[in-house]
Amino acid sequence: MKPVSRSLRLKVSLGISLALILLLTPFNWLQYQLQRRAALADLSQLAVTTGAVVEHSLQGVMLANNRPAIQTIVDSVAQMSDVQAVLLLNPQAVVAASPGGQLNGQPLDRASAACQDCHRLPPADRPRSIVVTTADGRPVFRTMTPIANQPACTGCHSPQERLNGTLYVEFSMAGLDARLAQGLRTAWLASAAIILLAALAIYALLSWLVITPMERVGRAMRRFSRGERAARADVSSQDEAGLLGSGFNDMAETIQAQEAQAEQLYAALAARDTLRRQLLGRLTAAREEERRHVAREIHDELGQLLTGLSLNLKLCQQAVPHDPAAAAEHLARANALIGETIEQSHRLIADLRPPVLDDFGLVPALQEELDQRLTPAGIAAGLAADGDVAGLPPELATAAFRIAQEALTNVIRHASARQVYVQVQQTASGLAMTIEDDGVGLPDEALSSAANGRQAFGILGMQERAEALGGRLNVTRREPGGTRVTLWLPNVAE
Repeated sequence: MKPVSRSLRLKVSLGISLALILLLTPFNWLQYQLQRRAALADLSQLAVTTGAVVEHSLQGVMLANNRPAIQTIVDSVAQMSDVQAVLLLNPQAVVAASPGGQLNGQPLDRASAACQDCHRLPPADRPRSIVVTTADGRPVFRTMTPIANQPACTGCHSPQERLNGTLYVEFSMAGLDARLAQGLRTAWLASAAIILLAALAIYALLSWLVITPMERVGRAMRRFSRGERAARADVSSQDEAGLLGSGFNDMAETIQAQEAQAEQLYAALAARDTLRRQLLGRLTAAREEERRHVAREIHDELGQLLTGLSLNLKLCQQAVPHDPAAAAEHLARANALIGETIEQSHRLIADLRPPVLDDFGLVPALQEELDQRLTPAGIAAGLAADGDVAGLPPELATAAFRIAQEALTNVIRHASARQVYVQVQQTASGLAMTIEDDGVGLPDEALSSAANGRQAFGILGMQERAEALGGRLNVTRREPGGTRVTLWLPNVAE
């Protein structure tokens, strides 16, 4: 059994039990008081009836002045159930008859404490019955029945006397109080049984209807919080507890789906980060390779040309004093070498960055790239432009040109294409460029790798260049065959 502080069942059951106790306690006490009042009323009526009967019985014998008969009647009344004392008093409060005649002739002290409950009041306000407590602490019901002075009584009594005497009877309250106490105990036991049964019923109902469904939800929550993401609450109803369980299940489904999506995104980001690092390494290696290529070109081509130029100038210098014709020949060779050197320099510069891109713009640079790279490879090329492409910002033109270069490199290396078509369109929002070929197209593994964020370095490099300017690049399969590269770059980098 759980401690009360940790059991909602016990808390609610004890709370309702306490409420029932607070409700039934005053109810039982009120019922006890009402029963006691009703019992006193019945006892008072019994006393009045008994007094009337006794008074009627005494009238005859008193007219006959039959004292033995009067004593017999008093003795008979004393034998009645619950009668504790009976006295017949004359107008002077002297005992005229008592049980067994034991107190006959003795006067009663009206100033005593036992009589002051009534005699302290005016005669008109004195009650005919009252509950008093005796000296030993026992409650008794006392009745005083006056015996009126009638014309027939004037033979013994003065006509001026209003009463001939008083019948004084005390009834014991012990039996009545015992019955009332027994009734109160019975009521308390019944109330306790009701409270116990109600507490048990409430405990069972709470367990069945509320606590057990909530405990199922709580257990599912604890399992879910410990990492068991498949944990769900068993919902068996559509009440508030069922709605709570359904709400938790919906929340758990959402969290599980979001975590799965986050894991996929994290894996994609991790793969993309790995590719970024690999691309950075490849770009660094490519830059170094480009530098070695430029150095090799300068050494092999320009170096040789400059060496030949230096040698011819030296020979010319030596031949000038004595052989002008030989000097002129050496100058002609030097001039030719200078021309070759200039042409070789222009070629190296064009390899690094085509001058036509800076001088004439994107479309002429693309056309030159198509002519110089695709035509020698036997690939037919077409180029179409729409809009003010010539007014592109330099950074957009450079990015679009480099992306086109990489796409054409892929076509030459992998596509086995016969035709390539390039379309460039400048709109109010940005630059759109499409490069299509009729080659073999992308293989399935390349498409799945692109979907999973594991693109080849070339495609990833193109996407990185586009995203750096707030654009996007997609590589898809073209029907009926070939590959389509779609680029969009905003006019203002986002």
